[in-house]
Amino acid sequence: MNRKGQALVEFIMILPVFLILMMSLFDIGNIYIKKYELNKDLDVASEYFENNKEAELSSYVSSQNLEFSFKENGNLKVLVLKKSVKVNAPILSSILGRNYVIESERPIMRDSNG
Repeated sequence: MNRKGQALVEFIMILPVFLILMMSLFDIGNIYIKKYELNKDLDVASEYFENNKEAELSSYVSSQNLEFSFKENGNLKVLVLKKSVKVNAPILSSILGRNYVIESERPIMRDSNG
């Protein structure tokens, strides 16, 4: 019985599944890294927003390729940052979409003056 041939056939059958799994893991890791970076960007954006530096905020958001918005409810404002992350893994991209949008938000209390 030829064991080497059997091992080769089994390896060839498992290889595509293994490669897709590895690509998916890399993409999921990339999404988590981008989410962490987005939270750091939200720290900077909220600092600009709290100090009424709208020009710097706008410049920072555009330089980082982010989408910025805020929701207002009385004195409470919720800052929202969004960023699109490209997903390359074949099966994962059909589940999440080719461009997966990550979002981070932070509530900020603001005086009625500013």
